[in-house]
Amino acid sequence: MAKKTAGQNKSKAIRDYYAANPKAKPMEVADALKAQGIIVTPAFVSTIRSTSKKKKVIGKPGRPAGSTKTVSKKVGRPAGVPNAASATDSVSINALLKVKSMVEAVGSIEETRAALSALEKLMK
Repeated sequence: MAKKTAGQNKSKAIRDYYAANPKAKPMEVADALKAQGIIVTPAFVSTIRSTSKKKKVIGKPGRPAGSTKTVSKKVGRPAGVPNAASATDSVSINALLKVKSMVEAVGSIEETRAALSALEKLMK
């Protein structure tokens, strides 16, 4: 790692040189600063020049609050369909016995689910 020389601010030297010579090319700036004892690359000169042209932003970084216009999509069950916890809490033993007999009559739980979803489509 290169040693840092005390008292030299390379970026400030580049900005000062561009203030005096606004039409100078990065290679010219690097050569002129090398003559003064400040070693910089033309790529670094270009970086400092481009960042010094940018407008300074004051405030918090990131997107401002309330700047998005996204429509939130509701996730979950449609209205009127109870969730699993409330459905099991309110189901009586008689209803569960009827469902059990229906599952046995249809064959399996998967086939019963398919039949119930087909019935739900017919009911709409």
